[in-house]
Amino acid sequence: MSLDIQPLRIAADRIAEHVVLLDARGIPRGTAAKATVHSAATPFHLAFSCYLVRADGAVLLTRRSLIKPTWPGEWTNSCCGHPQMGETLREAVKRRVAEELGLEIGRLAIAVPDFVYRAVMSDGTIEHELCPIVVAEVAGEPHPDSAEVDNLAWLSWEELQERVASAPESLSPWSVEQVRELSARARQPLEWLSASASVADRGLLDTPVSVDSAWGQASDRSSTHPPEGGALTAVQGPLRELLEHFLDRQAGEMAAIDPRLAEIVAEVRALVDAGGKRLRPAFVWWGHRATGAPEDHAVVQSAVAVELLHTFALLHDDVMDRSATRRGRPSAYASFAASHSEAARLGDPDWFGCSAAILAGDLTYVWADELFDGTAMAPDALARARVVFTTLRSEVIAGQYLDLVLAADSQADEEGARRVALLKSARYTVTRPLLLGAALGPARDAERVAPALTRYGDAVGMAFQMRDDILGLYGDPSVTGKSTLDDLREGKRTLLMLRALRMANPRERSYLLTHLGDPALIPEDAEKVRSIVASTGALASVEMLLRAEYGAAVEAVADLPNPARAALIEMADLAIQRRT
Repeated sequence: MSLDIQPLRIAADRIAEHVVLLDARGIPRGTAAKATVHSAATPFHLAFSCYLVRADGAVLLTRRSLIKPTWPGEWTNSCCGHPQMGETLREAVKRRVAEELGLEIGRLAIAVPDFVYRAVMSDGTIEHELCPIVVAEVAGEPHPDSAEVDNLAWLSWEELQERVASAPESLSPWSVEQVRELSARARQPLEWLSASASVADRGLLDTPVSVDSAWGQASDRSSTHPPEGGALTAVQGPLRELLEHFLDRQAGEMAAIDPRLAEIVAEVRALVDAGGKRLRPAFVWWGHRATGAPEDHAVVQSAVAVELLHTFALLHDDVMDRSATRRGRPSAYASFAASHSEAARLGDPDWFGCSAAILAGDLTYVWADELFDGTAMAPDALARARVVFTTLRSEVIAGQYLDLVLAADSQADEEGARRVALLKSARYTVTRPLLLGAALGPARDAERVAPALTRYGDAVGMAFQMRDDILGLYGDPSVTGKSTLDDLREGKRTLLMLRALRMANPRERSYLLTHLGDPALIPEDAEKVRSIVASTGALASVEMLLRAEYGAAVEAVADLPNPARAALIEMADLAIQRRT
């Protein structure tokens, strides 16, 4: 086809174009001149990559002009650019597509908000960007600016995937990674342009870039009415009262079997009394209210069952993670080991502590079942909720096992980490508790709200786990109640760590692999690990993904009734911004 290459269109305002510099968490911290920013020490900055798609599904590839200072002559995605300070991502994409290709875009969506990469040219020049991948629909043929593009081609998505697979060297390094990312998430680029897929992008697309702001984190509370006292406090009083009464009764029953069993009940109770956010029972409560059902304190008993199930999971989790502390106190297995030594019992104190903690978890699991079955709800509602409760328990155990496998897998990848996060945290923490609560409501209403609660729950749950991973590495132990050494010593392959390993240079990657999973890791080496993870851009990309999940969650509950909608938005805020 004829390219119709246009003469150089370099305007004065384009000569003065800048890049937005980012800190380790992806927050804008200033600007640098685009013309001089790229070097062997290019600072981390904000960009975007755009894939232009025709109505027939064909994708535009372009070849970078030979006069460009970076990657001249490389075939790559349709258009790249840098949002300017005060400009939204949508505005930046429209501007650059018009400047480079003479095209006007139609529908626009963010396909991968958290894409981050580092590439090195043969001369040592580095490109290091947080670079959301955008898909946009266009009509008509491009009229490229020869200063930017010297050739182009329309390929079917299948042809582009085949080129990436068979001849990756024929494309820019970032486009190879991007096509692989896109292929893993959808069958065709046009799928991102459906109204349901793109509407949640508005916060990221339409928030102006500004210094020291959490760019892309939008929150629309204009039409909400927050529940009196807050979303969590609505259930905390009845929850605490029921928990105390139930554990008092269990303590008496166990002591009647043998007084020595008081020790195991005391450990369970100490963990429950140490606090925690009580998010899961609150999600049960608000899942029920999301159906439009009125307040019903019978729901609290099922909510308490979910909280006790979480206590079981923590007791076992601390054994598997070898965690010495939990919620600011010795973990159960550490406490059991200490009591074994203090009583001068025979055998290995650590093995006794692990065994006793496992049994304490098993006992708590039984108690959770007892509480759930005693919920004073209609039999049909309880039967529906029991199905969800069973699924919740199966998924969290499956996720925990896959987490163990992931930590031991030298070939672990980000998709595997996402799967673990979905099962072990997202579904377990948010989605299933919400659906359990809804199931306790009227059947027809529960079915009606289930899709919205699932979309919200998966988004908030993933955000919750990613925040947990960040706090596990960068949190304040005096606030979180857990050491920042535990995840590193265990060798957890979180999305954050796997992304850092992918982005690190060979020297940094070697350092990470040497110290990840070292049970004797010292604080000084852990600090170096944290520094490397931050410098790769992995931390910023995960923070960006958190903001995108938040936007998806808020959009998902837009049509739910208040006060449930307001409560769920408040709890999404807690998942994103929490420090514990």
